[in-house]
Amino acid sequence: MDPAPPTPVPVATSGRTRPAGGKADQVRAAAEVVFARKGFDGATMREVAEAAGVGLSLVVYHFTTKEGLYRSIFEARQYVNEARLLRLGEVTDPRASDALDRWVSAFIDPVLDLHDDPEDIWFARLVLREAADPSSQERSIISGLFDPMARTFVAKLQEILPDRREGFHAWAYLFAVGALTQSSFDARIDNIAGPTTTAGKREHLRRFIAAALRNP
Repeated sequence: MDPAPPTPVPVATSGRTRPAGGKADQVRAAAEVVFARKGFDGATMREVAEAAGVGLSLVVYHFTTKEGLYRSIFEARQYVNEARLLRLGEVTDPRASDALDRWVSAFIDPVLDLHDDPEDIWFARLVLREAADPSSQERSIISGLFDPMARTFVAKLQEILPDRREGFHAWAYLFAVGALTQSSFDARIDNIAGPTTTAGKREHLRRFIAAALRNP
């Protein structure tokens, strides 16, 4: 049985970086840290206001509710997923010898770029927390902002590896997501094996995912 066609995703037109300046962006930056540390349910608007150094009324003025603030963080960061889709779109020949490696690069590199900035990495950690939160389905962040992109990546993987059995491509994508999101916590690998192991993380992850996908 042929897999259902993926839901169309608008082609990204820019690889812009996180906007800077303005009170709303100041609040969002503080909220990323608070939510990444405490989760959606554990954080409060007042805590976000205190972390941002602004009054609670200003946070409410810009975002109205906690869920409005939370969702705006992910919407403002959609440039990361747009960059991933742009790079995936450059994989025009699925039969090329480097097609799978380019798929992996499109999947991980724009996310790992966040890890190079101590402020940006909080968003990477927030994504991990949201993806692992059983209540996330109520907010439709993952299903609305990430799953359309995921279906595009899965469809391209089906083109690159057409001989895999049914279900392989979607599960492979989700397992790759697990490896990628866990990589946002360098402290864990430091605790396991020492601080020198964080060096070369990008290449370790790239080879790990590529090897898993190549194994039939």
